[in-house]
Amino acid sequence: MRKTIFFDLDNTLYSFDHTSALADQAVGLYCERQFGIDREQAIRETYESMNEITARMGERNSAVHDRLIRFKNVLLKHGWPVFPHAGEMYELYWGTLTDAMVPEPGVYAFLHELKKEGFRLFCATNMTSRIQYRKIRKLGMGSLFTDLITSEEACAEKPQKEFFEYCADAALEKPEACIYVGDNYRLDVLGSRQAGMKSIHYQTPDLALRHRKAEPGTPVITDYRDLDTCMKIVRAVACDGLIS
Repeated sequence: MRKTIFFDLDNTLYSFDHTSALADQAVGLYCERQFGIDREQAIRETYESMNEITARMGERNSAVHDRLIRFKNVLLKHGWPVFPHAGEMYELYWGTLTDAMVPEPGVYAFLHELKKEGFRLFCATNMTSRIQYRKIRKLGMGSLFTDLITSEEACAEKPQKEFFEYCADAALEKPEACIYVGDNYRLDVLGSRQAGMKSIHYQTPDLALRHRKAEPGTPVITDYRDLDTCMKIVRAVACDGLIS
């Protein structure tokens, strides 16, 4: 029976989509007030900067997630001072996002029940370590996870097989002895499966409207508050009762 479970963080333990939208608006308003640019244009240019950085660095580099680099690029594009604005925008973005974070409904009880049954829990996620540690602290989940593993630490990004292999090594397990739970079908479900792990897709009805739905045969958790169903799914996957 598999007793090691890795959980994604963003949109799995809390709503990144909601909090990031609030953070984007805060930074857009900052640019509007400081530079007179329309806030929606500032937000748009930040995402264009993200695409440019990803094209230059490639998807294997965790620095593609660094908002400081994104904001710096926008400032330089317009000839605006990098200092102090890039740092101010960075702190505003992450401060707004973390202030707005709330755990997914029912997730605490689910994690506690898993630990009570003897499962070892890890958080394994893309992005830079400092920010992800900050999120786990804000959510009050530090005591529930054995460790937090980031793509920055692993030197590989989901869905690359190396990321999941690094996670298994860090947990002193083989990939086939592990389960991965995440909201993103391509990054989390397919990525972990291709590395040899079993997978569970976390997808609320709201997430299903905005992201790729699970393929038939994939175990899916739709509501952590339905604790009995969640535990049945995990136990079945842990014992090969479901195909993933």
